[in-house]
Formats: sequence, C-alpha cells, structure tokens
Amino acid sequence: MADSQTAKDLSPDTWIGLSFPLGRATDGSLFSRTKTLEEQAKHNLKSLLLTNLGERPGQPEFGSRLLEVVFEFKNDGLIEEVINEAVDQWLPYITISEISTVVDSRDSHRLNVTIQFSVATNPEATKQITLDFVTEE
Repeated sequence: MADSQTAKDLSPDTWIGLSFPLGRATDGSLFSRTKTLEEQAKHNLKSLLLTNLGERPGQPEFGSRLLEVVFEFKNDGLIEEVINEAVDQWLPYITISEISTVVDSRDSHRLNVTIQFSVATNPEATKQITLDFVTEE
C-alpha cells in the first residue's frame, strides 16, 4: 500500500482530497485540493477536531468534544483523551505521538494545542498541526 500511495503522492495528475476550509483554488478549479496523503491528513485531523459532536448532518457521531473541553481549567489529560478518542474512531490511519497545550504568555485567554502525528503509509515522518483557541473573559 505504501508504494501505491507514494506513486499517487508523486503523480502531478492525482489529487488526494479537498483542503479545509473550502475555498476556490488558485488554479481556477472549484475547490483547493491536496496532493499528498500527509497533507490531506492534516486537513482531516483539523476538521475532525473542530467539528462538534452532532454538528455534521447525516453523521451526528462525527467530530470531537474538543471545543467543549478545551478550557476546562486547561485539563491537559482531558484534552488529550478527547483528541485520541476521536482520532482512534474516525482517523485510524493517523498515529498521535504527542499533544501539548500552551497558554499564550501575553494573553491568558488564548490556548494553543499542538499535535504531532504520523500517517500509516509513512510512520517515520512526523507532521504537526497547531490549533489556536480563544475564550471570552
């Protein structure tokens, strides 16, 4: 599987999926698209974690409780549990290696959650996304 996926990733004529948020592509196509599985995994992970349970029509179990728990007194264990639970259920090809949370030193109402992960087709290559959350005072 890794060899055929690598071939798809390297092919200039193959697109893997859509990037999020949806928007018009610079090449004139209707939506911006992703070229590699790792690039698509970043978009899928972000989309999953920022979707509330019950929010997606026709698939109410899709999503996570991250937005619900992210400011629960900066409970790192709960944040990690919620992320791992959603990824295990919906994105089993992604392996989370580290989750860290950092409160912004200049704004105590801003929390960054950084997730390091790899995809099954290339487990040695670690990728990262950072989600930025802000709460009202």
